Amino acid sequence: MENEKKVLKELKYIETKRDLKKKYKPKKTSKNKKKVNKLIYIILTFIFFLLFFILILSLFNKPKIFATTNYNNKNATEKKIELLKLMTNNNILLYKGAHNCLLNDIETNYCIYKFICPKKVLGKNRILLGEKGDGSYVLLDDFENIKIAYSFGLGGNLKFDDELAKRNIDVFMYDHTINKLPHENARFHWKKIGIAGENEKNDQLKTLKDLIIENGHSAEKNMILKIDVECSEWDVFYTMSDDILMQFKYITIEFHFYDAKKEQIYYHVLKKLAKNHQVFYFRCNGRKNVAKFGNNRICWLLEISYIIKKDNRFAKDDSIYPIYELDFPGPNLDNEINMNIVKLFDDEFPL
Repeated sequence: MENEKKVLKELKYIETKRDLKKKYKPKKTSKNKKKVNKLIYIILTFIFFLLFFILILSLFNKPKIFATTNYNNKNATEKKIELLKLMTNNNILLYKGAHNCLLNDIETNYCIYKFICPKKVLGKNRILLGEKGDGSYVLLDDFENIKIAYSFGLGGNLKFDDELAKRNIDVFMYDHTINKLPHENARFHWKKIGIAGENEKNDQLKTLKDLIIENGHSAEKNMILKIDVECSEWDVFYTMSDDILMQFKYITIEFHFYDAKKEQIYYHVLKKLAKNHQVFYFRCNGRKNVAKFGNNRICWLLEISYIIKKDNRFAKDDSIYPIYELDFPGPNLDNEINMNIVKLFDDEFPL
């Protein structure tokens, strides 16, 4: 009896052990499930390496100017504000000059840059009149029907005026700071008179309108206007009428962006000029007249050349500035002057 109990007990133990082993025995994975798991692993690995590659690529492909901003994710209005804030924070302004003046009005600064974006004039090429250096200016190779030019601010340099005279253009020249011309030419008509705006004229200073009437040129069209009068250009153009401006096919000006208090005058003048004339070239006058923008520099003293919009067609200007065939000879510092920053406005935003 005891043996039977003992045998039954052993059998029960064996059955229990077998049941437990069966219960906790790992189930075999099907072949299909193995394939699915392997596929998921491959996909996740691919995604990981793809994201890693994108991250590495982005580190080496940041926008040169907007590397520290999320500029490219913004809409047009936000981009404009971001760009101007970035420029303001880096002291990148057209007229960071002797008094370290900064423009605080973002909208005005944006418009100032926008008004001076150059365009290519279709069918016409830019040429330098005069030798490279101060006193020469850039126009186009089209002087058809041009007989008269007005030249203000001469000093001792007549390179530009000489080139006009070679093209049989009579040059009416004005500078009240000199006593005589460095040399004479049958095409030169000089007077010891300066130019001023309507509110500043006196015995020594006259408006352009007064001089045009005095010379009998009120009915003339297709004239050339050159002005280099050391900061007085703003007052001259501020009160000048559109009718007077429309008499000139070409206008070339040296602009001095010195005083932030005049930001609204800058805006008004550049807007007026942009109404009927198009910028086709600009350059920095002098290597020292630049402000830093990261590793780049931008000029706050600009020579700007305009052509009348009427009867001309324009396209985007893909030139890389400065253009050394037309600009000053450039040591290392000149190569750092990045005039192309201004052109961003033309690429990004319609006016």
